[in-house]
Amino acid sequence: MREAKKILSYIKRFYPQEIEVFESMNAKDRKHYASYVLRKRRDFLSPSMWLERSVDIGMSFEQIAKKLGISQAEVTQIYNEAITKIRNIMMCGENKEYFEDMLGGSVAVAKNPTAIDYSLFVAKKRAQSKKVGFKAQEAWLNKNLFDYQREIVKRACEIGRYALFMDTGLGKSITQMNFAYCVWEHTKKPVLLLAPLAVVFQMCDEAKKFGFALSRVENGILQNGLNITNYEQLDKLKGVEKLAGIVLDESSILKSFTGSTKRALIEMFKDTPYKLACSATPSPNDYLELGNHSEFLNVMPSYEMIMRFFINDTMNAGGYRLKKHAESSFWEWVASWAECISSPSDLGYDDSAFRLPPLRERLHFVDYDDTQYFSEANNEGLLFSMQSSNATTLAKNKKESLEVRVEKLKEILRDTSALPHLIWVDTNLEADRLKVALSKEFEGVVEVRGSDSPEFKAQALADFGLGKIPILITKASIAGMGLNFQNACNMSFLGLNYSYESYYQAVRRMYRFGQKSEVVVNVIVASSEREILNTLHKKKESHDKMKLAMTKAICKAKNTDALKESWHTNFKIPSFLRA
Repeated sequence: MREAKKILSYIKRFYPQEIEVFESMNAKDRKHYASYVLRKRRDFLSPSMWLERSVDIGMSFEQIAKKLGISQAEVTQIYNEAITKIRNIMMCGENKEYFEDMLGGSVAVAKNPTAIDYSLFVAKKRAQSKKVGFKAQEAWLNKNLFDYQREIVKRACEIGRYALFMDTGLGKSITQMNFAYCVWEHTKKPVLLLAPLAVVFQMCDEAKKFGFALSRVENGILQNGLNITNYEQLDKLKGVEKLAGIVLDESSILKSFTGSTKRALIEMFKDTPYKLACSATPSPNDYLELGNHSEFLNVMPSYEMIMRFFINDTMNAGGYRLKKHAESSFWEWVASWAECISSPSDLGYDDSAFRLPPLRERLHFVDYDDTQYFSEANNEGLLFSMQSSNATTLAKNKKESLEVRVEKLKEILRDTSALPHLIWVDTNLEADRLKVALSKEFEGVVEVRGSDSPEFKAQALADFGLGKIPILITKASIAGMGLNFQNACNMSFLGLNYSYESYYQAVRRMYRFGQKSEVVVNVIVASSEREILNTLHKKKESHDKMKLAMTKAICKAKNTDALKESWHTNFKIPSFLRA
């Protein structure tokens, strides 16, 4: 027991993100790795790297001959006979097409094992998603789909287990509902959609608009058709093994590498035949969220993705970075099971209808009296407040400057053109003080918080979307994903945190397809919080870089397929070129 704790402490210290990899090892591998770590104590390989090295260990023909006490020629003969039998099994009936597809051509047996075609060997090693889907019939495709959405639905059905990283406003809702409908038509078995609570009600309304029969799950019982429920009801579901398909809306919930929700989703739906994961923002902080999506879709386990494409980042303890020589291969692999688009033009379609009006982000820096600011460690007063360097310091600064930030927001709201207005807060304390302050001067101030009933949340958010509420106060964790507020064009952040995804998604509630007016985003921060802005800018650059790389890889793969199709195009040779 003491040694086990010591091993875990070593891994947590040097490779905290690989605890799950270590725990997923079989008993034999775990025992051997533990002995290895105790022997090395420092500069030891991570669990994933150790597994990769151990997989490569094998015996040569010469070693086998020596161990068995026979000649190398006899080992070669036994090997060839075994390969011939395996080939006969592989080439029998339905197996032939599958194995030829998998190996990239006909399966050949070499007379000399050392003369096996190296290009075939490399092709077998290339990581690529296998198609396990079906062909979607035209009659199954909704008449409201745009051309690019029809292409995406067809491709998702054909591959069977797919991810949609589509930017906000490009129609993830109708796309994922149509995928679910195609799965139901193909199998006549239940299909489940999982979404955040606030999105469930909106999805039900959109399903009626587009003509899909979507049922809310009650008491955990699934109907034979399209079902929807929120993630909080996951543990109450019954009969999950009967599902033909699962669709995750806002699948960034898979973000945490070792999170309990991620593990529950992967385990619960590991045997579901058809899967779709939908998100507007795969993690802008690192690439590991892609690995979590890959594992959920049964494409490749997270730890194997790390072994293949990443190395330990020595400049960032416990982190990984993409191998330089593997970048192209990595994105080609992602393109085999995911779609990433920011505009229909990424797939070669006209995007004139999707061009948005300007987005204006206004920064409002406020100063506050910090003479009371002191160091809790030594109780000595400081000349000025320190820059926010962590979440604890940030929370303290935001609390200290809350009063002046509320006053700045009141100034913004006095402009009548700023209504209706959506205000994002981070804490209940901010919400309480803000509501009291605004209610004294403005009418129709409504707050939505986590402790409210699902019915109240849904009604209040729907009313704001219909223009019935002039000022809405809420958190990004409640209304920051999946909702459509194109009726309004003014919002304010009473402060910022270190989550770029939270900020991006919150802004996109208004700045999305269907918005006709310039969107104004007011960001109110204390002068001591400039570091947060720098951090968010860096995350934005990382996010944009990831999306650009994914889009390029997917477009490259699409163009290659289109080129192959063109090789078989029938055309007439002009008469002057004929013999």
